[in-house]
Amino acid sequence: MSGSGRETEGFIPDRIIHEPTRLQIISYLAVSGKQVSFTELREKLSLSAGNLSVQLKKLEEAGYVSIVKSFRERKPLTRVSLTRQGLEALQQYLGELEKMIDRLKNTTPPAGMD
Repeated sequence: MSGSGRETEGFIPDRIIHEPTRLQIISYLAVSGKQVSFTELREKLSLSAGNLSVQLKKLEEAGYVSIVKSFRERKPLTRVSLTRQGLEALQQYLGELEKMIDRLKNTTPPAGMD
């Protein structure tokens, strides 16, 4: 496919996933394949507790993660897991990115461009 170098039509990113911190979180959960503690997410992704809380709330509101709060030895324990909807949204997002990358790889630069 050749074109003007501007052929990215059709790519409309999922704004929930597209934000870098949320993409990190959802990707980590997808790779782990299990429930992950809030502490593990905070430490592994080098996020502040406040930032992680805000981003998890947005992912939960979108239905992309499930958050379970409980107590272990009288201490609060928050566990997070990716939902089926979240995994499907991530897979769709990645598929769209791959299509855009393929289009860009096969794009011919405009005439006169060195």
